[in-house]
Amino acid sequence: MNPLFFGYLFCILGTLSFHNFYISTTSIRFVPEDNTFQITAQVFLDDFEATLRQYGDEKIKLIPENSQEEIDSIVENYFRKNLLFEAKGEPLDFNFLGKVYRNDLLVAYMEMKVEDSLSRFSIKNTILFDLLPDQKNIIHLKLASKRKSFLSVSSKSEFEIPDDFFNSKN
Repeated sequence: MNPLFFGYLFCILGTLSFHNFYISTTSIRFVPEDNTFQITAQVFLDDFEATLRQYGDEKIKLIPENSQEEIDSIVENYFRKNLLFEAKGEPLDFNFLGKVYRNDLLVAYMEMKVEDSLSRFSIKNTILFDLLPDQKNIIHLKLASKRKSFLSVSSKSEFEIPDDFFNSKN
């Protein structure tokens, strides 16, 4: 092979290894029969652990061998402060169902019961913004075959959902 090709390949790979991407995903599925939102948030363990250390126990380790009750409480509190929902100008509360570790991810499960009709519904996602200014949070909202996605960044983290998303049949 051409040595120039290897030099070019080495430069590209070197550049890629020094560039970090900070992304989380939050999937929100509305179940109209139950008037509930099923919420699944995925964050990279190392980034999430570093953020939690910044606000509490500097020795926290997100591993299955540690006390899960204490970790669940810390994780729940963090999500309550950084994943916010509002309808009709009023904050909505969710039930934290738990979390699992999947490879290098922490996957948290939540559920939120809502009133019969939704209007002026908004989502605010500031997960990991306090530690990582380049963090990007992808939000997927699903109702039957309807989907809406948002990209939450530090300069724009709140999104208004149009009333017709929930009202029209599809």
